[in-house]
Amino acid sequence: MGLVDRERIKLATLQLKIAPALEAVDREFQRITTGDSPLTRDICDHIRQGKSKRFRPTLLLLAAQDKDGFAPAAITAAASVELVHTATLVHDDFIDDAVTRRGLAAVNVKYGPSAALIMGDYLYSKALHNLCAAGLHHAVELLAHTTVLMSEAEMLQLEHRYDLAITEERYQQIIYQKTASLIENACRIGASFNSRLAAHEAAFGTFGAHVGRVFQITDDVFDYLGDERRLGKPTGQDWEEGRITLPLIAAARQAPPVALRRLEELSAMRDRDERAACWAEVRAFVTDHGGVDHAFTTARRFGDAAKEALGPVASGPQKDLLAVAVEYVINRLN
Repeated sequence: MGLVDRERIKLATLQLKIAPALEAVDREFQRITTGDSPLTRDICDHIRQGKSKRFRPTLLLLAAQDKDGFAPAAITAAASVELVHTATLVHDDFIDDAVTRRGLAAVNVKYGPSAALIMGDYLYSKALHNLCAAGLHHAVELLAHTTVLMSEAEMLQLEHRYDLAITEERYQQIIYQKTASLIENACRIGASFNSRLAAHEAAFGTFGAHVGRVFQITDDVFDYLGDERRLGKPTGQDWEEGRITLPLIAAARQAPPVALRRLEELSAMRDRDERAACWAEVRAFVTDHGGVDHAFTTARRFGDAAKEALGPVASGPQKDLLAVAVEYVINRLN
């Protein structure tokens, strides 16, 4: 059985192919997260203790790799992309009053909400400044645009909080802007460093956008089916915080009127403790009415589209490894 065909592929297996480059990314990430103030350094040290999957840098490097290896600029860009992703997590936890992140206390819990807000801003700024200092102006343009899209997505989420009438189309817009746009531009930046593939940067972006959609959809499914010990964060958080994601959207669309009315009664509650108390009923509603199945089918469709986007432009081991990355996202357990 070929590498591309293996089910439940582990990301670590894929990353072995580029391990020295990822180690260089880790060193660069540590360098640019060494702040001037003691509190900044302490928070950065805490953040680095949480084990990142480094998925976005992995895709960037796979796109950037050519016969000579990796351009030094690709290492710098990969670390900056990871830093932008880290900033989004710090801000997300601040917005959601999250308790844990990657199995550790969230920054807003350990250091307070003010420190979390400032730290998220600091990390965004450091990422863009690092790219500017390296003269990577195209990467700056792409990541700056991504930060705008992600901010707009957060506003859309606020507008649709507790909104059972949110459409699947609106949901897709939100996950593209919030999650997929960063993965899209990580792939575009990577391809821009590859002299053989730079002309096909847009195709790599399309690949990344589809992979990002798969990533967020499966993440939303994990909130219904995941294991808290493996995820490093509690399940049911989307429901408690009023985020209506694809599994619930699809189940509500397919449920009979009686079941839907009961869901509407539960959704009318705003107290987090009350919503947490009915989580088991909501989770059963989603699984019983096909919400999880619909979400997985949609994720697979985007995964197939991602592979198709690379068909005309990538080849050989690079194409195979990027296809493995798609399978990892679809079949990952955490």
